[in-house]
Formats: sequence, C-alpha cells, structure tokens
Amino acid sequence: MSTLETDLERIAALATARQDEFEVLRYTLELLEDELPDPALDALVETVAAPIIAAIDCTQCAHCCRTLDVYLTPADAARLAEGLGLPVEDVIARHIDRDTAAVEEWGKLNCRPCAFLDGQLCRVYAHRPESCRIYPAFTPDFRWTLADTLAGAGACPIIYHVLDALSRRFNGDLFGV
Repeated sequence: MSTLETDLERIAALATARQDEFEVLRYTLELLEDELPDPALDALVETVAAPIIAAIDCTQCAHCCRTLDVYLTPADAARLAEGLGLPVEDVIARHIDRDTAAVEEWGKLNCRPCAFLDGQLCRVYAHRPESCRIYPAFTPDFRWTLADTLAGAGACPIIYHVLDALSRRFNGDLFGV
C-alpha cells in the first residue's frame, strides 16, 4: 500500500472536495442492499479497512482525542478509575459529565481535548473507554451508520481513506476513477 495522506488540513480539503462522491457511495450502497446484504458489506468494509488502519499511526494524529465527545458507560468509569488509581466517585466527579450526555448515554468526558491526552498519546491507554478502543468503528451496520461516518471523513485519515477505497470500488465509473 502506498503512503496514505495523513495531514489533517489536506484530509479535510479532500473530504470536502469529494463530499458529493461520498454521498453517492451512501446512496449506491443503500440501493445495493439486496445484492450486497449487510453482513457481506460489513465483511467487505472490514477487509478494505484493515490495511488502512494498519498503515496509519493514530499516535501521530490524535485528532479524535482533541475534537470528539467521548461517551462512557459505568464500566468505562470503573476502568478509568483503575487506571488512574482513584475511586470511581472521584473519576466521575472530576472527569465525567452526567448532565449533558446524550439521552441514551450514561455519561461523557467533560472536556475537549481529552484530559487524558498527553501530546499525541493517551495517558490511560490500557484503561481507555470502549468508544476510544473501537474508533473509528465501521461495522457492524456500515450501510446504516454511513451518514455518521461521512461526517468524520474530514477529521480522520482512516475514515477518509476507507471511504476513498470504497468509493473507488463502487463509484469508479461514475467519477472516472
């Protein structure tokens, strides 16, 4: 695999320039639901994403840690408490906002950038929340979460390159690729 673009300004510009193309990908995948059922699409996306994820070092970016809300579960709070050597109650009081979390969520980290970010590295990496462990998550249900994925195309090099690869595969003829 050739070197993948990781410069965030360039990724944002590329994603903006290709926004319509990525929307066509979303529409195309919705239309292909019968020919390419969800489990098959998810397997394809995982196959496409694996080498991209392996090729990009997130510790050189950490943009997600600076810009995204991190939603938490009680298990995440307990894991953070263990990693910080603090009682769960202290972690909740210092780091978790229970009042403004999305209705379906238990809580979220109370600041951006993440309080546990040290340069480009996570100080609690082994104890990080589940949402951090799986980001960026493409599956399950790639087809039905694609609108959210598209929103992250300009913020995450991995997301951009997965969408690029999928767009080339499904939209190539439409866009002269």
